[in-house]
This record gives sequence, C-alpha cells and structure tokens, in this order.
Amino acid sequence: MDGVNILLVDDRPENLLALEAILEPIGQPLVRANSGPEALKRVLETEFAVILLDVQMPGMNGFEVAEIIKSRERSRTIPIIFLSAISKEDAYVFKGYSMGAVDYVFKPFNPDVLRSKVAVFVDLFLKQREIQRQADLLRESQKRELELEHRTSLLETEARSAAKLSQMNDELHRRQVALEQAMGARNRFYASMSHELRTPINAVIGYSTLMLDNIYGPLNAKQKEGLQRTLKAARHLLELVNDVLDLSKIEAGKIELTLQPVMFPSLIEDLFVTVRPLADEYGSTLALDMDGEPFNIVSDPRRVRQILLNLLSNAIKFGEGNPIRVVCKQDANRGVELDVVDEGVGIAKDDISRIFEEFVQVSESKQPGTGLGLPISRRLAQLLDGSLSVHSEPGVGSAFRLTLPASLEDDMLPTAELSAATAA
Repeated sequence: MDGVNILLVDDRPENLLALEAILEPIGQPLVRANSGPEALKRVLETEFAVILLDVQMPGMNGFEVAEIIKSRERSRTIPIIFLSAISKEDAYVFKGYSMGAVDYVFKPFNPDVLRSKVAVFVDLFLKQREIQRQADLLRESQKRELELEHRTSLLETEARSAAKLSQMNDELHRRQVALEQAMGARNRFYASMSHELRTPINAVIGYSTLMLDNIYGPLNAKQKEGLQRTLKAARHLLELVNDVLDLSKIEAGKIELTLQPVMFPSLIEDLFVTVRPLADEYGSTLALDMDGEPFNIVSDPRRVRQILLNLLSNAIKFGEGNPIRVVCKQDANRGVELDVVDEGVGIAKDDISRIFEEFVQVSESKQPGTGLGLPISRRLAQLLDGSLSVHSEPGVGSAFRLTLPASLEDDMLPTAELSAATAA
C-alpha cells in the first residue's frame, strides 16, 4: 500500500529539520511548509494523515491556519498537533483544542512520545483507507450483481431452451457465491480491525492512567499536565474509532440486539447521573418531565442508552448553559415518546437534513466531535423499529424526538443477529 503524507509546518528551517529527523523512522513521506499560506496550499494539493503545526509564525499564526483548514469540508477531519515553545498558558492550550486539535505539545518535546503520537494517526489513516478500499470493492461487486440481474432478466425473456436458461442460472449462482464470500471477507476485516485499532489506543490510555496515579513514581505538575493532554487525545481518538466501528457494523448488518425490559423513567434518571458532570461544566441544569406513571417497553437497553446519551451530550454542548429538559410519555400503542429539549444555538432549516449525514457538523459553536453521533443514533432507532426526528429554530433551541415501540417483532430472538437486509 502506498505511504501516507505527514505535513510539517514551521517558519524555522532548523525546526523542520529536527522534526524530519524525529519522524523519519516512521517511514512515511514528510512534506515541509515554511509558512501558513504555504501550508494551506499543501493541504489543497495533497492528502495528509496528520499535521504538525507551529503556533508562533509571522504573518499567519498556527491558530489562523488551523481555523481555515477546519473550515474546509475536504480537510476538516485531518488531525492537527500544535507545537509551541512559548504559548504555554491554559488559554492558548484551550484555544488549540477549540480549533479542533487532537494535541498541544510544548517544545522541547520528547522525540519518542511525539513519534508515537504521530504513528497512531498514521496507523488510523491507513486503516481508514483500507476500509474505504473494502467499501469500494463491495460497491463494485454489488454493481456487477445488479448488472448481472438485469442481463438475466433480458435473457430469460429471450431464452429458447431449458439448457440455456439453466446455464444462465448457474452463472448467477456462482456470482452470488462470490458476493457472499466478499461480504464475509469484509465482515472478518471489521472484526480484526476492531482489535488492531483499539488495542494500542487502550494501551496508551492505560499506561497514561497508571502514570497519573503515580504507579511509576511521583510526577511534577508539567508532567501531569502533559499526560492529561495525552490521555484526553487518546480518549478522543478511541471515541472516533468506536463510532467508525459502530457505523461499520450497522452497514454490515452485524449489530446484535439483546431484548430486555427497559424501565422509564429509571433509565433517564440513570443517564442524568452520567451526564451531570458535563452539564455542570457547561452550566446547564437537567430536568425530567414525566407524563403519567412509570412504565416499560421491550427493547435493547444498551442501544437505547447509547441514543439518549448522545442526544443529552449534544444538548448540553450546544445548549449555551441553558436548562435541558427530557419529556417522557407513553404513547397510545404503549410505546415510548422521548423529547430532549435545549434552548441553545439551534439549527438552520437548510442544515436539518445534513445533521444525520456521516462526518457532518453544521453548528457554529465549534464543539469537538466526530460527526457520527446523530447518524448512528438514527440508524439504531430504526433498528429498534423506532424513529429519531428533530425540530429546531436558530437562536431558540432544538428538540430531538425518539420514538420506540412497546416491543420489537415477536420473531426476533433475544440475541438475534440482524441481517444486512434488516439493517437496511
């Protein structure tokens, strides 16, 4: 497989030379840029796995460059690691993360640590490229299958003998077997990729946590600060990997549902405990409006929690510190109707349909995220025989409505593996 490019941006040639020496063992092409405008030109011309961006540069500083990169659809998902020698105050670090950076590294930095961080993003880029290649192969296989079905339909009308029709049917069967084998290979790839991506990220999280707990000895304030940033970046990366894998499993029809009674409002009250630290951080209060007596439905509690946790987290992040309400009631068919309501920035009418597309973030608030939470939530709601919709007005707020039936189909086993047809 071809290598992936790494962009190094610094106005000092000696710094670029030092970065090249540190990253050369990774074995991937290193592209130089001596200024902000040159970096933007490189990003327009070339695809990059990660960008190492100096903060202090004359003319256009690193923050300005990052803001333009993140504003472009083609380049907004490229991970950015800020490098700084003097801007070590919390305000600068916070600004770097608010620009969408995955890390903020101070000079002089540890070469081995920096090289390991960059290697993680290179590995993730290669895995994503392989996923895309597999998807392209599958689409091409499906296209060939459709073409074959069309030819078969035409030939059946023109067939003059049973032998010719039998020959055509045999060919169709062989193609079907080939397609099933291709889909099986894709599903095996998803399973192995899950282990390969999560294992090194979990190792980074685990060892960082042990070091912060002083298992390997005491740390000074700067060391703790650096490890905390590493831990935050690793968790953000793990969140991205988990979202990508969830989406892949849904598309492959490999999401498993475990049906159990789901109690309301108990499930919502438990979720309030989970998200309350985030709500306190943003200054929002949480309130539950329960219409009627407690009740339950038969569904997958883990997937229901996943949907509602995403809706609550989004409401808090984009709620501008205003109150968050969850309205829960039982509908006429003994299902559940849940509204998650905020009084935040709202969503423009033209953007309503786009928020359920993969990797799309339309809010002006520049909140961190993968752009996969809402698409995954809607697909999970559909797998649970429900729906997820939204009503929103800019400057007034948003209300996301989740509806779920009283029970899934009776013929679905407690641990049924959904087929690709069901997932569609």
